[in-house]
Amino acid sequence: MLPKKNRLTKKEIIELKEKKPKIIQGNYFGLVYLPKENEKKVGIILSGKISKKAVERNKIKRQLFRALEESLFNKSGWFLFLAKKTSVEGNLEGFRKEVKNFENELA
Repeated sequence: MLPKKNRLTKKEIIELKEKKPKIIQGNYFGLVYLPKENEKKVGIILSGKISKKAVERNKIKRQLFRALEESLFNKSGWFLFLAKKTSVEGNLEGFRKEVKNFENELA
């Protein structure tokens, strides 16, 4: 897990949605990015529609956070990951590749 200071709160997620920033689409996730100076926060939205089983949703979250910890973005800002149904079939390697693709698109 990421430290609490690096996670988006519910208020920040609502603020992020209201500003309608750039959304980048990938195979497993969509990424909503809002540039903020000297601040790096990450959030994940993974609804029950993706998987009815909480075990599977928690597994996806753990794998994504692990992929993010290994290659946390060099950019500062708010990053909100929106899970897709295909994320259930994903694995850690697939999530790492997706995070790298997002990094390249934001550079």
